Amino acid sequence: MTITEIIYEFEKSNIKLNSGVTKKEIEKIENYIDFKFPDTFFEFYRSINGFKEDDWNENMFSLFSLNRIKEEYGESKKERFIPFCDYLHNSHQIGFYKGVDGIYIDYKVILKDSNDKVADSFEESLIEILNNSEKIY
Repeated sequence: MTITEIIYEFEKSNIKLNSGVTKKEIEKIENYIDFKFPDTFFEFYRSINGFKEDDWNENMFSLFSLNRIKEEYGESKKERFIPFCDYLHNSHQIGFYKGVDGIYIDYKVILKDSNDKVADSFEESLIEILNNSEKIY
């Protein structure tokens, strides 16, 4: 499934979506968090900037706007974890770990790094969210 197809699935599910952002806006966040997002992240966020007003899908997952990614990262006590999604109003988050390939779950109540891998890539994690995979819980 391509990023375009994934976006289409979000659009047809009646989730309120933010308009996309510029490459420069994404690069500004990269500089702030000292992390390079994959190309598919750029493709996705240039089309949609997460869910509006903390909206969520039918399974209670919400994809963050760039601004929320910055806020969540800034408030976290875990400098290596970069969240882009949460479940059940921050029961846990899904995101990147600096220096580690793949996408992971991070349970906010546990102060150490998580090792619960969700997917090998950003786009694969979006598919897991769309499909309500067991891996995302």
